[in-house]
Amino acid sequence: MDAKKRNAMSGRFPQVSFRIRRKIKRTPAKLVARFADPFLCDISDKVGRMYSMDPSIKPFYQGAPRLLGSALTVKCAPGDNMGVKQALLMTEPGDVLVVDALGFTDWCLGGFNMLVLAIQERGMKGLIVNGAYRDVAQAREANFPLYAKAVAPYSGPKRGPFEINVPVCCGGVIVHPGDVVIADEEGGVVVPADYAADVAAALDKLGQPNEEHARDMGEEELVLREADRNAYFEEVFKERKGIYLD
Repeated sequence: MDAKKRNAMSGRFPQVSFRIRRKIKRTPAKLVARFADPFLCDISDKVGRMYSMDPSIKPFYQGAPRLLGSALTVKCAPGDNMGVKQALLMTEPGDVLVVDALGFTDWCLGGFNMLVLAIQERGMKGLIVNGAYRDVAQAREANFPLYAKAVAPYSGPKRGPFEINVPVCCGGVIVHPGDVVIADEEGGVVVPADYAADVAAALDKLGQPNEEHARDMGEEELVLREADRNAYFEEVFKERKGIYLD
């Protein structure tokens, strides 16, 4: 049996092969910038549970800066970073590269040196990986916003196939090219591009904690002046038939 037939039988060349969307509609930079300052938990409340990532996505190192940008997405075969290398060549200023490695963490999707040109020459603003990455110390030294599911030292093969700028999954959330992605020590959030302006406007209405804010957040306890809190608690306590145990 020749090599071509053996490879075909082994499944190395699936019918679903490389797919790349070269042109995407990115969220405008000025709109993305409106998500730089709001508390991430407020953003999460405004986009809801379906667009708030699960806790598997974490800062790559302690003190990692906030990740913020418009998503450029890549889906990779587990442990294969050929797609990451190609996607890095397609990044533009303000992009965050969102890599879906199907949650595979035994091998990494690359190291920090692989990112340098995209950061310095193409203006990439962050990397978030549904899988593993490596070179923690270098990422920390560069103070680069990198978030991932795990750290793993071994870099796997570079064969593909892969898909670029298709919907991907990261932290349990579907991310489309051009969506706004935000992550910090509180977790990760995706703002669908079509809703970015509405979410930003809703966040603009949130000032200092007050009664309106608390109700909007779905909290049952109002945020009141300290002198009023105990009286309010007693009212709620009696209404709900609370019992003091002493």
